[in-house]
Amino acid sequence: MGNYEKLDSNVQSRVVDELSTEEDGKWGLRTLICWSVLLSSLLCLSLGFISLGIMGLQAKRLNPVGQRLVCYYASDGIHNLSLLNIPGDLCTHINIGPASLDNGTIFLSDSLIQVLQNDSRSFRTAHPHVHLLLWIGGADSGVQFARMVANHAMRKVFLRSLREILRTYPSLDGIDLDWEFPSAYDRERMHLSQLLYEIRTEWRREKRTNDILSLAVAAPEGIAFYAYDIRELNLYADYVNLMAYDFHFYREDTPFTGLNAPLYARSQERSLMATFNINYTVQWWLKSGLEPQRLVVGLPTYGHSFTLVNPLNQRIGAPASGYGKCGKLGFTTLSETCECASKYFKPTLYYDAETCSPYLSALQEWISYENQTSIACKANYVKSLNLGGVMVFSLNSDDLKNVCSYLPNSKYNQKPVFPLTQAIKEALRETL
Repeated sequence: MGNYEKLDSNVQSRVVDELSTEEDGKWGLRTLICWSVLLSSLLCLSLGFISLGIMGLQAKRLNPVGQRLVCYYASDGIHNLSLLNIPGDLCTHINIGPASLDNGTIFLSDSLIQVLQNDSRSFRTAHPHVHLLLWIGGADSGVQFARMVANHAMRKVFLRSLREILRTYPSLDGIDLDWEFPSAYDRERMHLSQLLYEIRTEWRREKRTNDILSLAVAAPEGIAFYAYDIRELNLYADYVNLMAYDFHFYREDTPFTGLNAPLYARSQERSLMATFNINYTVQWWLKSGLEPQRLVVGLPTYGHSFTLVNPLNQRIGAPASGYGKCGKLGFTTLSETCECASKYFKPTLYYDAETCSPYLSALQEWISYENQTSIACKANYVKSLNLGGVMVFSLNSDDLKNVCSYLPNSKYNQKPVFPLTQAIKEALRETL
């Protein structure tokens, strides 16, 4: 700016001198025009280079990668899924875990250690393009996370533990923090931002600037408003995994059936109930300041089961007396849903087009689940908004046994299949 100001000052000074002499007035006007054209050209040229530079920076910042397909993988062995049986072209990122916290230190179970020592190295060698992250936390992690972030000393314990793990397991590309959830008390939101800043600072010091830092975050506005400083997440997190599911499940204070992950509110839903859907939470997070390319929308492969009070009332919102018989505590993998349905005589299958959500009912059993049609509908929604991608929770609860026969040409040979995750991948790859 200094050079332009000096040039402009010189032009103005010369114009005054030339116009003050009547004899040279005509030449002064010509000089003014020439200098004005020259100055305008220089400014336009410079602004053009500046604009190109800004566009380049924005492209680099806002579009560092294509739309991600982030997959959670539980290494506990409960669902009998090996990391090595996951196709290398299925997910762009795999979060391996869950690791837990113990007084600020990251704790790895024996099964998780085995996966990190052996399977992750073999997987990385075979599929170097897939990012492997350590998944830390989970549904019962709230107290331990709150204790860890409470002060600088405890956060240093965590950082030392993290440094040791990343050095021990070089196949890892970073971490995913799954704190469910920071509360409105004890400045937990501020302490979370401090933790993210300190992780980034430590990684810069260790020259780990390419490591990935992601978070699993709450979808409901009532939790997220108090839990996160969303604009600060843009500064430190590569992306956030929005847990856009569990909008409805059986609880004593909500004793009625509901859809696990509806895309939109149903026409009869009002007030608070109209916020429990994917579209509302996505729009809320974007309006609250999260950059679109950092928003990865989570979709479930599992469902929720209910026991109907009246087997003749099978509608969404029908009174329920408890969890269903299918699954555990109302949680059903896709394989369990189809296995359970096969036990009943012609279960009634429904598809609610308004929300892109299927459900089924037979006798007193009622299950909200996902199929290939519904999951592709929701993935297309994410793609249409050009968001950061889709997260799947989880690979373990997909139809590993192909019980639902969504892949009729697949010969089940003791290797798991992933029909829902495959449907998401195909939707993300298709041209709109």
